[in-house]
Amino acid sequence: MRTWSTNVGIALRSGDRIELRVVDLSLARALFEGIPAARLLARLRLASDERDLATAPQKKSVTSSWDVLLARLLGDAHGASERLKPAIAKHARAAFDEGPLVIEETCVAPLLFALASSADLDASPSEIFGTSPIGEVHERDVARACAAFEPRVTSGADMRAVLFEACVRMTTRAIAGPWAAERVQETFEVLAESELHASLRSSSAALFPLSWNGDITERDRRMVLLERAELDALVAKDPRELASALVRSERDPRVSASHADTLLADLATLLRRKGELVFALRPADPRDDDAPAPSIRPSWMPTDWSSPDASSALADAIEHGATTLPRLRGLVARGGEPALDAIGAEMLRVTSHPFASGAFADILARSGRPRDVIRLVTYFAVAPDPAGAARALSSCNAPELASVLRAWLEAMLPSDGGVAPFGENPDTSSTARLTACVTSLKPYPKLYGAVRTLMSRVSDAPPPNSSDGPAAM
Repeated sequence: MRTWSTNVGIALRSGDRIELRVVDLSLARALFEGIPAARLLARLRLASDERDLATAPQKKSVTSSWDVLLARLLGDAHGASERLKPAIAKHARAAFDEGPLVIEETCVAPLLFALASSADLDASPSEIFGTSPIGEVHERDVARACAAFEPRVTSGADMRAVLFEACVRMTTRAIAGPWAAERVQETFEVLAESELHASLRSSSAALFPLSWNGDITERDRRMVLLERAELDALVAKDPRELASALVRSERDPRVSASHADTLLADLATLLRRKGELVFALRPADPRDDDAPAPSIRPSWMPTDWSSPDASSALADAIEHGATTLPRLRGLVARGGEPALDAIGAEMLRVTSHPFASGAFADILARSGRPRDVIRLVTYFAVAPDPAGAARALSSCNAPELASVLRAWLEAMLPSDGGVAPFGENPDTSSTARLTACVTSLKPYPKLYGAVRTLMSRVSDAPPPNSSDGPAAM
């Protein structure tokens, strides 16, 4: 073990790899202190499924990268699996609203270990180990599996540092590296001795929350906050000036040749992004030779799209967080037209699963099939909240959509061309529904322009109050 020689203040071993990251440190602190660990895992699951969809949208495998990862981390801990998976699924809808986080397996492992160690499945990372920085290991199998990705979970390290660093990784805006630690050290020795006088220096500001930043030992930390102002000034120099300075430094017999030019180019690209600069050790990649893969097809995953139960089970899985919207899109893409027909029919059971129906509508709106236009307009007609259905309609580029939509709304008006009254109940009358539907289309000019003239046929007078007595003579 030796200490980094440029006053960064982090312990290095031979063979370590270094990364420089630009991060959003204020967001990392908010994630650590104010967001349940289960929700962070739900947002990581969403990111994992989005990555799967982007890299292999038509893959035949029924498993996902997330399933494989959780099988590795929870495979032998059946009690923990039954407890933790529903806790993550509970936050699926909130995760969809808040969006995915940067997915790294080294973030999943400590968060899952923390959740398995917590009596409160809605606790934030800071709450789980707030009073006991190391904590007790209740789930030995989970701890052992997580240690393959993050050895500190079983080494007696301060878990607050481990979890906070995971939150920092999830807020990464840009990354450079990894490089061998020896290469980085040699390069900055060259830069320090050159006329550029550049070096890596730890920041005077705290990386970890101030209340316990001083408790974190050099042995426990894998990240250091750097001063970036000097490096910003360095990469802002004229490239010709930098090149000349590097050439002159390599002629100096006291200075060995280096990879300074390549590292400076990477550093210039990295520092184009705003945020805090962090020096980080990259965790070793865990071996996956014996990694188990799930062999059981999830019960909600359709095997026959013509079965009436297939889309119903899928809708329930979406509604209750058993799967994610990116994975739904991948399933439907592989299922082709039978899958589109199945979710189109299930979409209209909106009272049974409003969130899933909205997800089905978003997929159908992008299908481009004329037959889906009627179903989308029907969904717009029956959806409790027309605003959400209007958003799905706006994604549909079918040329006949506007005319079909106008025809359906006109059917709610008197056939003789007269003005539609409010009706006995202004909240449930066809006039009230028409008004709500047309109003919900205002954010979408193309659709709103096709139907807004219908509002001229809606009465703006309330119905007479039936409780009033006869008019005075």
